[in-house]
Amino acid sequence: MKNLPTAADNGGTEDHTTQPPGSAGQAARLQSVPAASSDSEPAVGASAVRRTFTFTSAVTGEKVTVTCMPGCTVDHEADSNTPEHPHDIYCNIPGTAGELPLYGPLCDTGSPEDFRFLSWQIQSLPFSVRPAERLPFVAIEAIDDHYIEYLDPDTLEMVIRLLQKQVDSLCEAHAQLVNVRTTYLNPPEVAA
Repeated sequence: MKNLPTAADNGGTEDHTTQPPGSAGQAARLQSVPAASSDSEPAVGASAVRRTFTFTSAVTGEKVTVTCMPGCTVDHEADSNTPEHPHDIYCNIPGTAGELPLYGPLCDTGSPEDFRFLSWQIQSLPFSVRPAERLPFVAIEAIDDHYIEYLDPDTLEMVIRLLQKQVDSLCEAHAQLVNVRTTYLNPPEVAA
């Protein structure tokens, strides 16, 4: 099993993509859906070159050729060298990984701990039973192992707009907090 983090199991691909051997339509599900071609620039650090690799399906025993997502950084050599379940095949482009030092009930120790915060990556699951997951999508790690997944471009744009609104709201909260703390720490004199 590959290390593809999900909110469901914190480390492997989700079980919804597994299929029982010999199920009806298995051959149709094993056809990878290539990403839609685009005139846009490849992702930061991504190459426009499309790699291909072949693996032996642990379900059918047949050799299957896969065209990798543009910019994928996964080394598919292990996929090629051992029989794989098609649902274990994935492509990934790592994004930025932010960290947030936190203290409090989320921490296991008595001192601040760094939590991954608003990290992202672009992924593709070429043999997913859900066609939308076969196309590249973004997964955002909101905070340590809690994900917002399967974001297509329109949904990601909506999330960005909502985050921008929340940032504006947090700026208002910050200004209000500064005023409240100032008043709290410097109370006006009380008349007797």
